[in-house]
Amino acid sequence: MKQFLRKTTLILIVSCVIVLFIDIASLFCVDKESYYSHERNFSLAYNRLKALKDSTKIVIIAGSNGGFSINSRMINATFHLPVVNTSTHAGIGTRMQFETYKDFLHKGDVVVFCPEYPIKDKRLYGDSYLIRTIGTHLPSAYQKISLSQWLYIYKYIGINIKRSFKHRFYKGFDGPGPYSANAVNEYGDIEWERVHKDVINFYVLNGQMDDKLIEYYKYIHAFTKENGIKLLFLPPTLMDSNFRNCKGQIDSLACCLENNGIPWQSHPSIYSFADSLYFDTPYHMTQEGANKRTEILIEDLRKIINCDSMGQ
Repeated sequence: MKQFLRKTTLILIVSCVIVLFIDIASLFCVDKESYYSHERNFSLAYNRLKALKDSTKIVIIAGSNGGFSINSRMINATFHLPVVNTSTHAGIGTRMQFETYKDFLHKGDVVVFCPEYPIKDKRLYGDSYLIRTIGTHLPSAYQKISLSQWLYIYKYIGINIKRSFKHRFYKGFDGPGPYSANAVNEYGDIEWERVHKDVINFYVLNGQMDDKLIEYYKYIHAFTKENGIKLLFLPPTLMDSNFRNCKGQIDSLACCLENNGIPWQSHPSIYSFADSLYFDTPYHMTQEGANKRTEILIEDLRKIINCDSMGQ
């Protein structure tokens, strides 16, 4: 009996070591689909910010609502400051969207922070897209992940393995388009023709905000204040019909932020536009839509930027 238990224990230990080795190795797998996609902006933005570390700049931090629905060229032309749009995918999670780039921020910089509306704890720690994006484009960013975040995202490693294996022979998109790496311009925006689709599925919001997410929002506010960084905390853009369908939930989120002393600096309805100005999701706008949103964003930026003191 003792010999049987020893063998069983040894088999379990060896099995666990093998599984752990596979899991760790998978973290550095290159997902071919991600490699050829707009997710490449995750590392491109890192390199831009590294080069601009000592320059006063405007930095946009968000999920894909920032990448598809902001025209950074317009912002640059208005304020005559370098603009870096780091936005890639909401699945990266709010924490890593900020942690990856915060070391390149300094006094005088402006951060436009407009994350997607929260869906449980995914908005803070991310999901399988975090693993595939870091592993494919910027493995060094793994050192920024906290222990609690590792414990949360571990369950997505298997999904990442399956996805990477599925895409192992992927050789790029059928043709250039808004989701390809070629669509990312020098600012980090998606700059490619995007035609409104007649059917766009709604997002379902529950109107609740995770306590840990609120605490991290507070941390961002504290970090920027302590380091002399101007923060513009805004709601994301959202297609009008989806916005009206979830107005109660969005009002609840706004109330929650207000009660925690970190309100959005513009009302969510201001960033909701006609359905015809959206491309394929309630967060992804056509180029016309992105321009209209940016016009309003520029007015919000004027409230916190002193053009004369920040240079021409």
